[in-house]
Amino acid sequence: GHVRLSDESWPAPTRIRNTTDPEVCGPKQNLEDLLVSAETRGIQNVIATLVGVPSNRVPATAPQRFVIDNRDCRFIPHVVVARVGDTVVAKNSDSILHNTHYYGPMASNIALPFKGMTVSRVLRRSGVVTVLCDIHGWMRAVIRVDDHSLHSVSDELGFLRISGIPAGSYTLELWHETLGIQRVEVGIRQDETTLLNFEFSLPSD
Repeated sequence: GHVRLSDESWPAPTRIRNTTDPEVCGPKQNLEDLLVSAETRGIQNVIATLVGVPSNRVPATAPQRFVIDNRDCRFIPHVVVARVGDTVVAKNSDSILHNTHYYGPMASNIALPFKGMTVSRVLRRSGVVTVLCDIHGWMRAVIRVDDHSLHSVSDELGFLRISGIPAGSYTLELWHETLGIQRVEVGIRQDETTLLNFEFSLPSD
């Protein structure tokens, strides 16, 4: 699929001045709240997930591990999808103190005082986990946790792919932190690739 912005112009991502550890983090930071490709008008960091999938249609997948890295005073990745039972690894790649504070269905506050330090947690419940660094207030990430792996996040050109969907009719939910939520009905046929295009518009003033 491809997720694009219908508007022909859009604001730059929000930038803020910084006075916390500026020798490492720099004097300004980008909140990454709206990243749009000038080439395709594709929107990055849109979560696409099938909702209400019957348990008998959920493909079996092994638990995965993924990293939320405190790097260059940002969380990388900014948006990620996971499944219940996956392990999230908080890592500090900077030479200053960070903390990785999970809010929502997983609540945990992890201090990472040393470069290279990692701490793992298992995701036990579905929902949206907000990740913050209490020391550097602009740092934010989102983890969408589902009971299945039928989800994806759009890349820097706005493209995404969900593989292994059993044939049938589904509701697909699209979420973006600035542009909101859409739900669309999609039909999937056996052994076929379905190409879908989606559009978001900028919020009206």
